[in-house]
Amino acid sequence: AGNDHRLGAQEAPPAIISLYPGTGFEAHVDAIIKGAPLLGYKAEKASADPRASAAMPAVCGVEDRNRTAPFPFCGNRFEFRAVGSSQSCAFPIAVCNTIMASGMAALSSLIESGTSHRDAVAKLFKQNRHVIFTGNGYSSEWPAEAKRRGLPNLNTTPLALATLNSKKAKALFSEMGIFTPEECEARAEAM
Repeated sequence: AGNDHRLGAQEAPPAIISLYPGTGFEAHVDAIIKGAPLLGYKAEKASADPRASAAMPAVCGVEDRNRTAPFPFCGNRFEFRAVGSSQSCAFPIAVCNTIMASGMAALSSLIESGTSHRDAVAKLFKQNRHVIFTGNGYSSEWPAEAKRRGLPNLNTTPLALATLNSKKAKALFSEMGIFTPEECEARAEAM
């Protein structure tokens, strides 16, 4: 609750969850949705000058790391920046892992039903494209854009807890074998 109004609830923990893959990978996702092959993305690299004669230049990605994004892609990994400074990351990571497991189950189901790997990935990218945001997550325009995309703006603790305690969330946690509906209710009550 102490972070409810930091930067309008857009700093850690952010009120709107989005994914920042960088503009290069965003373009690759859009190409896959339009029919391009899955493979072929190559992250641009450059050398960073350390400005010290005793150090060699380091190879690094050229994409902006976007410090305003809850999930930015940083060269070879996604970072998770959506946890408040005094909060344990255990429960948020459990939620992220549950969402990832659900997504992989959906992908597996498509492939096992006969959809090609490429088409299965393209379908999931298309269904979830609205989550990709390569802009400024602290801007005053972002909440309006997020609303247009159908993303929730959980800018208070009561709103976030109601979402945790929703039928959809309870069904997801139960289906994945993470929490029973009663455990979701207990966690929301304890928070």
